[in-house]
Amino acid sequence: MMRKNRQKRLVLPLLVAVGIAAHASAFAAEEDVSKEDPQRWYQSDDTAKLHYQNLVKEARAAGAQALQECKPLKGGAARACRKEARDHMRSDLARAKRILKARTAAE
Repeated sequence: MMRKNRQKRLVLPLLVAVGIAAHASAFAAEEDVSKEDPQRWYQSDDTAKLHYQNLVKEARAAGAQALQECKPLKGGAARACRKEARDHMRSDLARAKRILKARTAAE
């Protein structure tokens, strides 16, 4: 009798874990593979200024994409999403400036 109870107690958590693992892919972000990579990913950035310009383009593109993802949201969630997107873009632009400053000092 005790053995059956122990088995029941072990089976339930196991089934829950398997169920969660099976549905984990549902939480993964979908990747849109229909679009090709941007051409700028394949342009060399030999100088500090070109590298900076590339980083700025990337930061703005990421910011625009993040803002697009906020569009379906409503009210406070949309405001928070847009604020977070702008904060990330500002952070990325500040990082680009720091990298430019470091590379121009090294050249």
